[in-house]
Amino acid sequence: MTKYIENMLQQIGNTPLIKLTKVAKGIKANVFVKLELLNPSGSYKDRMAISMVEAAEKGLTWNGKKLSAHGVVCDASSGNTAPALAFVCAVKGYQAKIGIYKSLVRKDDIRLKITRIYGADVIPCPSPTDYMSASEWKKLSKEEKDLSWVIAGKKWAFDLEKNDPSVVWVDQIYNKYNYIGQMSMGYEIYEQLDGKIDAWGCSIGSGGTMLGVSLALKEKGVAPLTFGVVPFKTEVYIQFKKGVKEAGKNDFWFSNAHQKLVGLMNLEKWQTEKSIIEEMFDRGYPEKMFRITDEEARNMANRLAQEEGIWCGISSGANVLAALKIAKKLDYGQNVVTVIVDRRDRYLGEYLHETYVV
Repeated sequence: MTKYIENMLQQIGNTPLIKLTKVAKGIKANVFVKLELLNPSGSYKDRMAISMVEAAEKGLTWNGKKLSAHGVVCDASSGNTAPALAFVCAVKGYQAKIGIYKSLVRKDDIRLKITRIYGADVIPCPSPTDYMSASEWKKLSKEEKDLSWVIAGKKWAFDLEKNDPSVVWVDQIYNKYNYIGQMSMGYEIYEQLDGKIDAWGCSIGSGGTMLGVSLALKEKGVAPLTFGVVPFKTEVYIQFKKGVKEAGKNDFWFSNAHQKLVGLMNLEKWQTEKSIIEEMFDRGYPEKMFRITDEEARNMANRLAQEEGIWCGISSGANVLAALKIAKKLDYGQNVVTVIVDRRDRYLGEYLHETYVV
């Protein structure tokens, strides 16, 4: 009997789970990684992208706006969301408009090349000073200035949707269909380990994967220790107690700078809604947080390639490094799970200067 698929969207998900043997040598607990680099566009963001686009097709958006046939999907992204949205839109026949943060992304970034090859329009976002005065900009701290580029990108997307009836802004930072899409990963992990999951964690970007997988496991009656991972000195949505590398519940919180900048730039949508990270914190996830440097993450990503044959980016290296820290405190037969989020080839243009991006 002939077996085939109708389109590439059917290849999203159902990724393998692999047990690490070499980088985890000497550790009693088992460390597993979900190979999300095997999704069609090369990252775990495919799950989120198809979930948000299909919700938009039904009008399940923040303002009830429905994505029309041959409509436009937009968001601002400096990472894997860009190619994932471009890929989904290409297969479904929509135009994707992706805003990029000029100060945070190299012009020759391979992720942006991939995004363009899928047919998306890649558009440099306005600078923060297009939405605030020069004097207000000068008063910002370095961390606030970094975050302000992200907020300016989201303000661009908000205005684009507001002024063009064909455009739907999927807004991964606030869109619940982000984490709903990632719940499928949690169901798969549950089945692959017969529900035996003692610890689960991953990088915190939008918070969608952390929250989605945690909710899926909870739905199945599993409550593992949860841990998050954030790049050291590049915190955007999360702030930490000074000097902390391994943070407990009271050592991290949602960024105070976030609402300040949203107000300064008059990003109306974000002034009235709750972000996924805020919802994640409200629900008690994660219980622990690790701050990992680019160098630490890159070294582990290199080891994963050279010792385990896993061709991953340095965000995945950070995830595994944190998972190993958790596993060292557990015993035989206990299982720790994290994610290989994407492929290393999309960073080769900047290696050795690649940055841990979530």
